[in-house]
Amino acid sequence: MNILNIHPKPGQGVYVYEFPVRLWHWTIVACIFTLFVTGHYIGKPPQSLTGDPTRLFYFGKLIMAHYTAALILVVAMVCRILWALVGNQVSRQIFILPFWRKQWWRGLGDDIRWYCFLSKSGDIHMGHNPLAQAGMFVCVVAIIFMCLTGLGIYQAKGYSQFFHMFRFMEDLVYWSGGNLLDLVVWHRVGMVILVAFVMIHVYMVIREEIMGRTTMISTMVNGVRLVKATPAEDRADLRAEAEAGDA
Repeated sequence: MNILNIHPKPGQGVYVYEFPVRLWHWTIVACIFTLFVTGHYIGKPPQSLTGDPTRLFYFGKLIMAHYTAALILVVAMVCRILWALVGNQVSRQIFILPFWRKQWWRGLGDDIRWYCFLSKSGDIHMGHNPLAQAGMFVCVVAIIFMCLTGLGIYQAKGYSQFFHMFRFMEDLVYWSGGNLLDLVVWHRVGMVILVAFVMIHVYMVIREEIMGRTTMISTMVNGVRLVKATPAEDRADLRAEAEAGDA
C-alpha cells in the first residue's frame, strides 16, 4: 500500500515516519546545532583565557566536539541513504524530486501561497508536501556538501591516512584556482545555507502544527500523522453527540 495515497478521516492516524527516519532527524538536529556553535567559535576564536593552557584546553575541546559531531553526521547520512533503499515511500521523498509531474509543481505553488498567508487552507499530505520535499532535498544536498568539504579540510591536516581518500576535495579547490582557505570558505557558505534552511523549516513546522490539517511535531516523535478536523467538522461532531445524548 502506498502511504502517500492514503486519505484518512479526521482523527485517524497513519504511520508514516519509521524509527530510523525519526532517529536520523533528531540526530542531525543535535549535530547541526553542535557544529554551528563550535564552527562559529572555531572561525572566530574567543579571547584567550588566563591560566595554564595545558589545563584549560578549551579550544582543543571545542575542536574535538566539532569533529565528533561531524563524524556522527557523516555516519547518520550514510545510514539514511541506505535506509531510503529499504524503507517506505516517505523515506525516499527527500532524495527524489518528481519535477516531471505537473501536479507536483501545482502543489508547490499552493504550498508557497499557503505559507505566505495567501491561501486560507493548505492541502493534506501524509508525507512531505512539495515545498517541504524540495526544502529537505536542498538540506540533504547541503549536508552532503558540508560533509565532503569538512572531510577535505580534515584530511589536509594529516591526522589519519584513512581520510586521505577525500583529498579530491582539496584537489578540486586548487583546480578551480583557489587554495585550502577557499575550501574553508565553501564550508562556511554551506553552514549559512543550513542555518537559513533551519529557520524556514522551523517556521513551516510551527505554522503547520497550529494552522494546518495534520500533525507535525508529534509525528516526528511517534511516527504517526493525524488528520485534524476542521471547525465545521468539530461542530458537526458536537451536534451529533448532543443529539445522541438527547435520544
